[in-house]
Amino acid sequence: MRDCLLTRTARCVQGVLVLAFLFCIAGCGLHGKGEQEEPPQAAPAEAPDTAMDDAQKSGETIAYKTSIKVLDGPKDLADKMRALSSLERLAKEPPDSVLGVERRARADVKTATSLLQSQCYYDGKADFAIDAQASPVLVTITLMPGKRYTLGRADIYYETDPVVPKFFKNRQREVGFWGWDKEAVPPPSFPRSLPGVKVGEPVIADALLSAVEELPEQLRKQGYPLAVVADSSYTLNREARRLNADILIRPGPPALMGRVEVRGAEQVHTEYIRRLAPWNVDEEPWDSDLVEDYANKLRGLGLFRTVEIKPLAEDMRTDVRDGAASLPLEVKVAEGPMRSVGAAARYDTDTGFGVEGTWEHRNLFHNGEKLKLTAPLATETQGLKAAFEKPAFFARDQRLLLDASALRENTSAYESMAVSASGDVERRLSRFWWGSLGLGGESGSIKDNEHDAKAYGFFGPRAGLRRDTRNNVLNPSEGTQLSLNIKPYTGFYGQHFNIFTGSLAASGYYAPWRKDGKPDDKLVLAGRVEAGMLTGAGLHVVPASLRYYTGGAGSVRGYAYQSIGPRDTSDDPLGGRSYQLVNLEARYKITDNVGLVPFLDGGMVYRDELPRILGDMNWGAGLGLRYYTPIGPVRLDVGVPLQPIEGDPPLQIYVSIGQAF
Repeated sequence: MRDCLLTRTARCVQGVLVLAFLFCIAGCGLHGKGEQEEPPQAAPAEAPDTAMDDAQKSGETIAYKTSIKVLDGPKDLADKMRALSSLERLAKEPPDSVLGVERRARADVKTATSLLQSQCYYDGKADFAIDAQASPVLVTITLMPGKRYTLGRADIYYETDPVVPKFFKNRQREVGFWGWDKEAVPPPSFPRSLPGVKVGEPVIADALLSAVEELPEQLRKQGYPLAVVADSSYTLNREARRLNADILIRPGPPALMGRVEVRGAEQVHTEYIRRLAPWNVDEEPWDSDLVEDYANKLRGLGLFRTVEIKPLAEDMRTDVRDGAASLPLEVKVAEGPMRSVGAAARYDTDTGFGVEGTWEHRNLFHNGEKLKLTAPLATETQGLKAAFEKPAFFARDQRLLLDASALRENTSAYESMAVSASGDVERRLSRFWWGSLGLGGESGSIKDNEHDAKAYGFFGPRAGLRRDTRNNVLNPSEGTQLSLNIKPYTGFYGQHFNIFTGSLAASGYYAPWRKDGKPDDKLVLAGRVEAGMLTGAGLHVVPASLRYYTGGAGSVRGYAYQSIGPRDTSDDPLGGRSYQLVNLEARYKITDNVGLVPFLDGGMVYRDELPRILGDMNWGAGLGLRYYTPIGPVRLDVGVPLQPIEGDPPLQIYVSIGQAF
């Protein structure tokens, strides 16, 4: 019994000593006077769903309403708290007791405290009160922010002094439209204070942590692919009400863009995948942006289900050039189906129903060659079209485009049966510019409303220039597109002719609202202007299929197809030698999948060689409905002509896939 009592006494003494030791540590602290290590907390996520804890199979539920107050602080804290509140989020699922309401309130107090700290109110407190006598029960969450802390310092240290190879310091790059000029490339920079935040001002925890995460990423864009945050320390000086940050960076060795090792490719040649890499091996400093561009390029080919790219640090070759290593990359792909069959349908009031079947092979000769066959079947067009694309044609950013068709057209302006063929080489000139050169021609027979069917043909070179900054080809919300096309032709149509044709088109897209720093496609304002001209021959000397027409789904909605412009003696469309178009839309999303689009279109065709800029035009207005799908929006437009043409319907309806422009 005596031994047992001694044992119990020893255990009690031991417990008291441990508690005293912990209390001493807490009281003395491990930092300087008034300074505590306390990492900044990011804004709290949504509180866990406590509805299941409150729910019971029987009993009445307790309805309540929530009031959020902020004492001596910015009122926007109430809005932030309301977005995170469990009480607010679960108000439509009331608990069956006041205790259940209290549980949610206590959870909200914890959330509020985390929210205050994430906004630099490190002394902030929160509390709740419940008025059970009110009907419904009133729950009040009160936030007491206190004084806001500011950023005292945000210093950056490097585990080892970064090595900057001579090659990284004395680089030049081509600039200008054709790349004839050169400019110096700034050497890598190694900041000693954290960019993106300001000392002496309050800093939100999310912004601070994001700035720290961005540090190694910036180094990875400047030739240091293995840069990481080795350590970070955040301390609070409660006397001075300051948050201090010390960040340790491990830069790693400088490296060059190395060779590409391909894994998983079976039907696609690995050499083709390597050739698409936007760098020359061992000639450019490592740049993570180039790696991401390469990954996006491969994903956009339509050949692979997945694309993963990572550096092979274990295979790095050291001191390849001026002390810089060569870091290879592993490209791991999973191939998808190389062939596909599809169909599309449309309906226009003026031209009726139209369907189009397609067959596509995206890897015809195992180097990403694409062959697409299309069979349109509509009131005005029937036949077969073929398009072939050879990517990386003698150069990484160059492609060969071949097109051919055999079509029968029957419109209100003419009837024709013709074959056509063209070939173009398109090259990427810079980040946003493309240029093309090619040849094209057409031959067949044509009958218009003034002449019987007779043979025609034309042939000639062509050139194009395009600038495209759109963020999405199918459904852009920002950016612009500018295109210029020139096509001189020589041909015959009863007599020999030589003509010069050209067109210029520009479109722009603007989202006035932002979301998470990016354009919010809730509302997109879109506009397009276009004009074209034909010179060198009279209107009746060239075949009707070479003349310009407007009206219909692709130009001025509300008017019948080809109906705007000069008329022949039978009051049918004659076509013209110049034209101009204006299209304006406001694309507003009601939900994520449904949108409304009011639009205004204007256009005119002229007998003259040049359009009358801002001259007389026929205008159409209307309202469209969009249903957004992963492959693009389904479009329903109803247009009304503002200057009706005698004999045309009072409105036109168009159903198709994709935006109007």
